[in-house]
Amino acid sequence: MPLILPGASLPPKPGDKEPFTIKVGKIRGVESHGMLCSPQELGLPDQVDGLLILREDAQVGQSFGEYLGRSGGDVVYDLEITPNRPDLNSVIGIAREIATVTGNPLNVPAVGGASAPASQSSETTAARQEPRPTSELVAVRIEDTELCPRYTARVIKGVKVGPSPDWLKSTLEKVGIRSISNVVDVTNYVMLETGQPLHAFDYHLVGQASSLSRSSGNQDRQDACPTIVVRRAAAGEKFKTLDNQERTLTSEMLLIADGQKGIALAGVMGGQNTEINNDTKDVLIESAYFSPVNIRRTSKLLGLRSESSYRFERGADVGICDWASRRAAQLILETAGGQLAEGVVDIYPKAKEPKPITLHFAKVKELLGVSISHADQISFLTKLGLTLTEQSPGVCTFNIPTWRVDLKREVDLIEEVARLHGVNNIPSTPPRGALGTNAYDLVHDQIAEARRILSGLGLNEAQGQTLISNSEFQISNVESVALANPLSSDMNVLRPSLLPGLIHSLRHNVSRKNYNMALFEVGRVFTNANGQTKENRNIAIAITGQGELVFWSGTKFEWSFDVFELKGFVEEFMEQFGVRGVAFSKRAESTALFLESATISLGGKLQLGEIGQLSPILAKKYDLRDAVFLAEFNLDLLLSKRNPTKSFKALPQFPSSRRDVAMLVPEAVTHDAVLQAVKQAKVANLESVELFDVFHGKGISEGQKSLAYAFTYRSPEKTLTDVEVNAAHTKIVDAFKAQLSASLRE
Repeated sequence: MPLILPGASLPPKPGDKEPFTIKVGKIRGVESHGMLCSPQELGLPDQVDGLLILREDAQVGQSFGEYLGRSGGDVVYDLEITPNRPDLNSVIGIAREIATVTGNPLNVPAVGGASAPASQSSETTAARQEPRPTSELVAVRIEDTELCPRYTARVIKGVKVGPSPDWLKSTLEKVGIRSISNVVDVTNYVMLETGQPLHAFDYHLVGQASSLSRSSGNQDRQDACPTIVVRRAAAGEKFKTLDNQERTLTSEMLLIADGQKGIALAGVMGGQNTEINNDTKDVLIESAYFSPVNIRRTSKLLGLRSESSYRFERGADVGICDWASRRAAQLILETAGGQLAEGVVDIYPKAKEPKPITLHFAKVKELLGVSISHADQISFLTKLGLTLTEQSPGVCTFNIPTWRVDLKREVDLIEEVARLHGVNNIPSTPPRGALGTNAYDLVHDQIAEARRILSGLGLNEAQGQTLISNSEFQISNVESVALANPLSSDMNVLRPSLLPGLIHSLRHNVSRKNYNMALFEVGRVFTNANGQTKENRNIAIAITGQGELVFWSGTKFEWSFDVFELKGFVEEFMEQFGVRGVAFSKRAESTALFLESATISLGGKLQLGEIGQLSPILAKKYDLRDAVFLAEFNLDLLLSKRNPTKSFKALPQFPSSRRDVAMLVPEAVTHDAVLQAVKQAKVANLESVELFDVFHGKGISEGQKSLAYAFTYRSPEKTLTDVEVNAAHTKIVDAFKAQLSASLRE
């Protein structure tokens, strides 16, 4: 019986949160130093009334985990396998990889009458034989060889279905698979071992067919036997899977059926109507290959995933079907007894031939950049199980084993050579084809950034013609460049500005009832300076009509474009583009182009361009319904003056304090005068000044106005007290009274 000693803990009972820890105590006056356990107390599934009685071969003092075959030295690895390596979804596949890397021999289970999956011979194990061969006990017919290229069937008679032995049960539990019975557990165990999913049917629940085709691989015969038919499901056909869910199938899904009904959803899940149960005596073992694409589509459409579909949809090994079937039969005989029928029904109409791939040693050096000896390259690939079939100077050809579905071309072999040589052994070197740098690359990126900013502001990019007519409106102080041999009178000069093209774009849209437009263009312009043609890049913006915002609720907010909207576009663009200190100076007189305008300058000195409202006369000439506002500035100057470096200011750590001031001031007092008074007061910890109200009207004397400001105070080092804030604020109020003749409104 299993014994637990003081200090050890049992799993928590239902309803308890903490485990039950054994302590030294007295029972009926006798001091107890431990407890004998029942299966329920140990968390075992065995339902025993009383203590757990162990077998006679149990050794006193042996660890209970070792007795169950769960050695404390076992390690469970959680591996993430990439989709291109389905061969690693198996213990043998991982062992094969480790053997390749370490140079140790690969040992696989010995299975009677079949070669091991690593192309090495294995010992033959004797098995009790059913008198009749498998070919007389079951027939197989594949109706769609594209979706099922191979199907094998074996029969074991006289099995005894029951609980699995501890070693099998514990192995499955370690990887999260629930133990069901010895026969079903064996199919899951072999799937984990080989990567080949299998399915076990109750032989007597598989129906018969009255006749079979010779092309199916079975000889014609008069007697009927259980028949496996691999076919597409009928559209709308119903099928109940092992999870007790009835599913509606499509004609694209592959079904394992007998002569009358479906018995398994191929590669995904078996059916309830043929599942192994406690009364099962004879077992039919399925080991087949199914199209990965079809399994993936079926699994996704039905929302049904299983360990089997996970492996099939990534590409199983068509060459291991028979070996895996033999391995399953061997373990079923060991765990459930029975007699194995001789032979196998193996329907494989188009046996897959090994795929040859030729490797050129010069190509390996060209791609990897290192010299690896030819002998090492051949050794790496043969260790992976590839067969060298042909070799000549500089070239060799390998046959690819069926389990390496990812090796399809020469570069795949080169990748394997690099992997086994060691990526760390390949030195890092600059690319031989590295391109040089050119100053224009940076300019191109900056222009692309300008386009991105303007598009982000809600403007649409337009592209006008470089050649225009000299009869277009004249830009003040700009002389156009005439062509010596113009194609037509409409295209006889190079454009001195981008604005003519934008105005044509506006007219084109307005004539098609699109009245609300916000456009920009980035392009080259040409001017005549003292007989010399000067070329530079410009940016131009044109807006007309209304702006519109649509809120999440569907409500629209519309407003008419004006010159201040355009000024906002220009200012925001300059800020994001890294040009700071832009000023606008209004012109006193109108021009042939603008009704009113202002120059755009940097620091009040360097003129960048012009902004203004298009003359109504020109607007009418071009059939523009609403007022048009235009801006154009020199992009080349912006590129030379921009500073794209962005500063970062951390979020404040201490709270702010706000004080509001409402005051009466003379009408002539400007906002700028207020800011100057605040600046001269030199108040500490003043973070921001905001004008939030200007009022004229009732209660305000003539010649005065009411201004309301919000002052925000914050220290970067501490939380300000009311005394400190009030002292600073009083200085500002006193400055207003002294410098602006202000009086506070109560």
